[in-house]
Amino acid sequence: MRQKQTRHAQGKGASLASGQRGPLLYRLEDTPAIGKRLLYSLQFVVIFMGSVVLVPMLVAEPLGWSQEQVAFLLQCAIFTGGIATFVQAKGIGPVGARLPILLGTTFVTITPLVAITTEYGYDAFLGGVIAGGIVYVLVACFGTRFLRRFFSSTVSGTLVVAIALTLAPSCADMAAGGSAPVGGGYSTWQNWLLAILTMAICLIAHLFGKGFWRTIGLFMGLAAGYVLALLLGDVAFGGVMEAAWFSVPRPFVYGVSFHLEPVLIMVVIYLVTAMEFVGDTTATAMVCADRLSTHRELRGGLLCDALSSVLSGVFNFAPNISYSDGVGIIGSTRVASRAVMVTSGLLIAAAGLVPKFAALLSTVPAPVLGGACLFLTGFMLMAGVEVILTQPLTLRNSVIVGTSLAVGIGLGFSGVLEQAPMAVRTLFSGIPGTAITGAFLHGILSKD
Repeated sequence: MRQKQTRHAQGKGASLASGQRGPLLYRLEDTPAIGKRLLYSLQFVVIFMGSVVLVPMLVAEPLGWSQEQVAFLLQCAIFTGGIATFVQAKGIGPVGARLPILLGTTFVTITPLVAITTEYGYDAFLGGVIAGGIVYVLVACFGTRFLRRFFSSTVSGTLVVAIALTLAPSCADMAAGGSAPVGGGYSTWQNWLLAILTMAICLIAHLFGKGFWRTIGLFMGLAAGYVLALLLGDVAFGGVMEAAWFSVPRPFVYGVSFHLEPVLIMVVIYLVTAMEFVGDTTATAMVCADRLSTHRELRGGLLCDALSSVLSGVFNFAPNISYSDGVGIIGSTRVASRAVMVTSGLLIAAAGLVPKFAALLSTVPAPVLGGACLFLTGFMLMAGVEVILTQPLTLRNSVIVGTSLAVGIGLGFSGVLEQAPMAVRTLFSGIPGTAITGAFLHGILSKD
């Protein structure tokens, strides 16, 4: 969810920061009083929780994960996301942008996660996350110019559109009930009632909400759908009752193995998410300081993103990337304090030490998640279009957008690569296929 608002903010960040919404209440280095700091921090915590729950739930069905496994992986994702957010805002030596950037699990990894796990096992996916993350560390140190060379805003916007189009069918399936329907069967009225209510609340909050209430539209929709599911008796709390109140997530629970194909796939995915992060950092600097991000901020931010992704692999889950919803919160509240984001990271990491909380998040019914995801994919789709249109739609850019989507979405949904090697099937279909095609065309086509 996060990648989308960033692009919108990147295109309009200067106007936001220049006073269109009034002066900043707290600048980067300001530290609000503890009460206000906690209040502002909770806004980012709410956004994080509403986003992080979706990725493990979306991949649980195709991989056959149990609710207990989803709850444990959610705990790991929350724990590492909190640490990453803390370091990104606080800064430790050369690591961290020292900007208020929220980090968490990214949707871009869904396709390779399912493909690699199906072909090699989940331990091979985690090996790809770790080994690919080490390559990402080297890119963060020495390759920022390379990223800018091959990933323009046209390519980034096209990638956002591809993410939305790829997720939409899975979201619709979840709205109908997925593998865990309510009300006695797949696509029953109870499933659609939960999905439609959730989506409607998300839309109403986004269309008519102001400031903070608009930014938490996704969370409000999930909450409303969950309450209705409770009233209908469609929420099972068995896993919550059995979960412990406190425990530190264990590393390497599912083991780790290294295979060339998964590692190469994850290196490509990291290059894609790195460019997303560059856009997020630029947008944050615009909103917070009315300027472009510095080389030190980009380098330190990418390094934190890379190292936190390696940490996430060690703690059993997918890489991290910035949640650009955080830019929207900063733009609406006018609170740009790093101290607020540091506090948010601490609160999120603390929540990752409470398995019972993660188990509670995992009880959200599939139709509720499906309704929220349908809202999200629509929002992502148009945000991607906005990013594309930040550049003139010349013949060159039209070719990049159209060809990238045709290759990625066409090969992804047609099934023509089902018999191809796993690396070919994963890298040239769906989101990775769109990114690779777009970057290649951007690199070889002349500007005129």
